[in-house]
Amino acid sequence: MPIRDGDYVLLVGDGVRSVIKVTRGSRVSTIRGVINADSIIGLEYGSTVRTNLGYEIAVLRPLITDMLLERADRVTQVIYPKDAAQIIVSSGIGPGSRVADAGVGSGFMTAMLAYYVRPTGRVYGYDKRDDAIRIARKNLEMLGLLEWVELRLRDVSTEGFLENDLDAVILDMGDPWNAIPNATRALRPDGVLIVYVPTINQVIKVLNTLHEVGYVDVKMVDVTVREWKTEPSEIRPQTWVNAHTGYLIISRRTLRTTTEPAK
Repeated sequence: MPIRDGDYVLLVGDGVRSVIKVTRGSRVSTIRGVINADSIIGLEYGSTVRTNLGYEIAVLRPLITDMLLERADRVTQVIYPKDAAQIIVSSGIGPGSRVADAGVGSGFMTAMLAYYVRPTGRVYGYDKRDDAIRIARKNLEMLGLLEWVELRLRDVSTEGFLENDLDAVILDMGDPWNAIPNATRALRPDGVLIVYVPTINQVIKVLNTLHEVGYVDVKMVDVTVREWKTEPSEIRPQTWVNAHTGYLIISRRTLRTTTEPAK
């Protein structure tokens, strides 16, 4: 399908890497010169265009990670792709899965989940902040993923989840240990609970609660990705590294898992 007026494209080439919305009659400024948007409309993704300075730029279809990191609005700290990928793999979700994401924030994780549960699955996104729900909805609409998401303004720690028999629940909250009993009620008997927290203080409280209520196969990881420079004349690790972002605690419910911590 050719690129249309209003589509998003990823421009890549000679130090240029940015996601832009193609609007007829507009001009796109880059560090390598200017591109007329009209010269992009009608091309196939994978084509190249030249700037007014003669530099060749590739016009690619942006990936969901490109869109989230470069075009999505933010109202909170977000889960980065390296952690989102681990969450998706560890939760075992796929097309048709039903997943709850509590602590939607800006909707980055919600969007990634929706992308992978399509076309028959469902994501239920919870947040107690109205501004978070509003921004998440806007981002999901931009990505064309809102069809697979139901957003709920609700505090799962005190009010619980509206669903049950879920395949997985992800908790990305300041006090996730308080939401674990309600998450347990919402999960299927062998469902996956994943908790994302940035500090060891939070980890300790989460692990204590998981062991008290009887979760099994409890694992904890943090994910580091080291990007390298790919210039043939200078192949080495990048100077800047996005190292620690958070800890992932992955666990499984069983029929013996209780819904209340030990007294």
